[in-house]
Amino acid sequence: MSANWTCIDISCAEEAADVLASELCEAFGVSVEFVPGGLRVYLREDRFAEDRERLLRIVEAVEAQPGEAPRKISFSGVPDEDWSRKWKEHFKPLQVGHRFLVTPTWEPEPRDSGRLIIRIDPGRAFGTGHHETTRLCLEWLESLPWKGSSPPASLLDVGTGSGILAIGGALLGFTEIVGLDNDPEAVETAKENVLLNGLSGRIRLLCAQPEEQGGQFDAVISNIESGPLIRMAKAIASRVRAGGKLALSGILAEQADGVLSEYVRLGLAPAGRNAAGEWVLLSFTK
Repeated sequence: MSANWTCIDISCAEEAADVLASELCEAFGVSVEFVPGGLRVYLREDRFAEDRERLLRIVEAVEAQPGEAPRKISFSGVPDEDWSRKWKEHFKPLQVGHRFLVTPTWEPEPRDSGRLIIRIDPGRAFGTGHHETTRLCLEWLESLPWKGSSPPASLLDVGTGSGILAIGGALLGFTEIVGLDNDPEAVETAKENVLLNGLSGRIRLLCAQPEEQGGQFDAVISNIESGPLIRMAKAIASRVRAGGKLALSGILAEQADGVLSEYVRLGLAPAGRNAAGEWVLLSFTK
C-alpha cells in the first residue's frame, strides 16, 4: 500500500522544543507530538511536497540553544491506517482543571465522570487539551464568575482552532458564543466538533479576523501566539465589554511582558498571570 503521510522527526534540545512546536502548529495547523529527544509531526504527502522547504526554514529559524547539537530531521512514509493508529495512540482522555474531561471521539463515552465532557476530533486544527496553553485557557474559563448568571454571559474565542474553548464555554453556561479563525479548514473542523458535542445551536463559527466581528463580549479569549496577539491587540481589546474579562495565551514566558505592555497601553488592567511549563496566560479586566 502506498504511503500517503510523511512522518517528520526533528531532534532538538528540550529548551527549544516548545518554541519549535509552537511555530510548527502555527505554520501548518497540526498537532505536534513531543518524543524523547525532539518532536514528531505528520503531514500528508502532497502537503509535505509543497511545504518541505518552508518546514526546513522554520526549523533553522528557531534559535539554537548554547551547546545544542546540530538539529537533525528525518522523513519517512506512513500508510494512512498506520498514521491514524499511531496518532490516536497519543490522544487519550484528559482531565483539565476541576470540571473538564477532554476525550477523543474514538474513545468510548465516559461514564459517571462527574465532569463536563468535551469530545474532540482535532483534524488539522490546533486544540486537543493536551498542550499547556489549551489547558490554561480551559482553567481560566472555568474560573470566571458568570456561569449561570442572568443575563447570560457572552464569549468570543479568537483563533478557535478545533473549537475546544468555545465548546468548553458552552458547557459552562455561556450562551452567546462566537468562534473566529482565519483558517477555513480550522473553522470546518470546529463546526464538526461543535456538532459532535450537540452544541450547533449554541456556538457561531466564522472565518474572520477580530476586527470583522462586531459587538462586545463579557469574556474574550485568544490562544494563538505573541506576534499575532500584539498585531491584533487593538481589535481584540475593542471586543471586550467594559467590565469584561480577557485572557491571552500561546505566549512564551520571555514574551509575556511585551504582550502585557501592549494591552495595558490600550487601557486593560492586568488581572493575573498563570504559567504551565514555558507557557503563560495573561488575564485582564476592562
